[in-house]
This record gives sequence, structure tokens and C-alpha cells, in this order.
Amino acid sequence: MLVISVVISYLIALYPGTLPRDAVTTTVLATGFAAAGATIGMLLSRRASREPDPQSVRVVFGVGVLVAAGGAGLAVWWQSLIRAAVGAPPVGLDWWAGATVAPAAAVTGIVLIPRVTAVVAASAVALTAGLLAPANADDGQPLPTTVVVSESQTLLRGQLSPLDFDGAAARLVKSWLRSGGLSAWAVVVAVPTGSGWVDQAAVAGFVDRFDGDVRILALPYADVESWKAFISGDAAATGSSVALIRELAEVLESRPAGQRPRLVLYGQSLGAVGADAARVWLEDHHPSMLAETVLTAPPAETVAHGSATPRAVVANRSDPVVRWSVSSLWRPPTRPHDTVLDGPRVPVVPWLPVVSFLQTSVDLLSALDGPAGVGHRYGAEQARPVSGFRG
Repeated sequence: MLVISVVISYLIALYPGTLPRDAVTTTVLATGFAAAGATIGMLLSRRASREPDPQSVRVVFGVGVLVAAGGAGLAVWWQSLIRAAVGAPPVGLDWWAGATVAPAAAVTGIVLIPRVTAVVAASAVALTAGLLAPANADDGQPLPTTVVVSESQTLLRGQLSPLDFDGAAARLVKSWLRSGGLSAWAVVVAVPTGSGWVDQAAVAGFVDRFDGDVRILALPYADVESWKAFISGDAAATGSSVALIRELAEVLESRPAGQRPRLVLYGQSLGAVGADAARVWLEDHHPSMLAETVLTAPPAETVAHGSATPRAVVANRSDPVVRWSVSSLWRPPTRPHDTVLDGPRVPVVPWLPVVSFLQTSVDLLSALDGPAGVGHRYGAEQARPVSGFRG
């Protein structure tokens, strides 16, 4: 029972994701799961009613070693495929050691000297806990306490006022009017992430697309790390975006249709959830006012599967965010019908309940480590017209 439990746990830890794994993450994951398997196996063995036959033990141990070695070899091969696809360097000796030597040492220690191993394991967990935190996109700038307009008059960032989205939206729209927004070619409502961050690559893309004749409005709704904002719910993201688009629509409807700026909705990650909520509101109240919506990397199962107005859902093939949802514990994640896959083609293994959720969650740790097009990194191409995404 001990060998079977260890091998199953070890293979679960090595089941691949879609992003390169560094040596530290691989070591922690493989060692932690192998150790957990050894602990469970020992507890089950102690509760067994009779001692196993020595010959059977040797056979099971030999088969277990072969299966574990084969799993390690497949993991390295798969990791090499992923790294080659995204242009990352091949695995090194530290990766090999983390995937094989460290788990073997942990299992041996648990079996032979469990108390000492428990102390060492607790120390290791305390040291590495700070290293394994979810990736968070953030430009490092404090959120404004009033409306801030960029030097180019292109990006207007509203103030953070979570108790009064309507008031903050009204102040932002007034600043947009003062900046000559009504005479611009386009106005882009860019819903930020939970930290208040707006992807500067997207900003540059919209500026280039509209030849600089554009105003981009961003109204923050929180000032915490994006993953924390996501866990706490999307009410703030949707409430702020609807408040801003409602205020903006009141101004735009006062102008003839042919004399209004082109209205575009954009959001990335949790911001995509807010942007899609604004799209639904516009389709219900002003269906002809919205030109298009671009949603970049929304978390799985968080936006509508279809749209009555032009929309593109942009997702990198290797991005774990677009595959992560609690429901993926028991069923494969689904994509909106208008999803456009981008970035390098990476190999994808079949979905397994619980296991795939675990590996996707681990991929979140390094989702921002690669260049644009890899993981949760996106470039200026996300600002291209919806018609451009489709062909």
C-alpha cells in the first residue's frame, strides 16, 4: 500500500500543465506529493490486518520504481516540448534533481526517520511559502485619489471610490469631456484588473490603431492583488464598469450616431469580467451604441458564451487563467464561442478531474514569467479590431 500510494501521488505531481516549470516549483510539488503519499501509505499499512508477503512487497516495489521512473522520463520529455514551443531553455540538472532525488529522499526519510523528517519538512515549507505566490499583473503605481490624465491626454484614470462608483464615473466622464473626448475618433472603456492595473501594451495598441485620436477611460474598483479581488467576487468590477458606461452613454446619446466617437469596451483578466458586464448593459439599453468588445484572458466560466454585438475573447494557448475555475475540478473548462486562440502552440494533455485543476493552479504561479504571447502576458495585438481577430 505504501508503494502504490507514493507512486500515484508522485505521478499526479508530475502531470504536466501548459507552461514551463522551474526547478523550485518542480521540487516542491514532486517532493510534497511524494511525501504526502508516503504518509498516507504508512497510515494505511499500519491499519492493515496482516503483514504482506515479502515476495509480493519486492515485486510491488520493483514495479513501482519502474512506473515512477517512466513517469519522470515522460515529465521531462513533456517539459522539453513545452519549453521548445515557448522558446524557454531546456531543463537542467537542478530540474532533474528536483523531480527525482528530492522526492526519493523525502520518502526514504519519512519511512526510516519520520519525526526528524517532519521537522525538516515544516522548516522547508516555511522557507518556500513566500516563493510560491500567484502571479499578479501590476504596474506598481499608486491609484489616483482624483482623476489623472496622461501627458498625451490619451489615458484618463479615475479615482478609486468603491463606495461611490456613480460619483467617480461622473467625475471621470467630465474629465473626458474637458479633454476633447467627444471630438476624438474613439473612446475605449478599459476595465482594469483588481489592482487597478491597465495593460500598457493594450493602451499602446489602441493608440496605434486609432492614430492617437482616442481617449481611454479606466475606473479602478479595488487596490488589492488581482487574485485576491477575484476570490472576493466580481461585484466591484461589474458595478464600476456599468456605472462608467451608464454615465458615458448619457453623454453619447446626446450626439447624432454619425458624430459620436467609436465606443470600444476592453478588459483583461478580472477586468474582462467587468467589460463583459458593461457589454450586456449596453446591449440591453443602447444596442446600437457599442462598436465592439475585446476581452483578454477572462478566467474560465466568468463571461457569457455568446454576444449579440461584435466581440472577441482573446486567449493565449498556454494561459492557465483562461482554464482555471473551481468547476474544472469535476468537468473540463469551456470557452466562449468567440474565443480567439493566440500565442505559440503548446502540447496539451487530456483533462483529468482534480489533477488538471491542480496543475492549472500551479501554472498560475508562473503565468507572468514569459514574454508576450506566453502564459498570461499579452501584447499590443489585443487592441486590433474584432474583425481582425477573425480573419
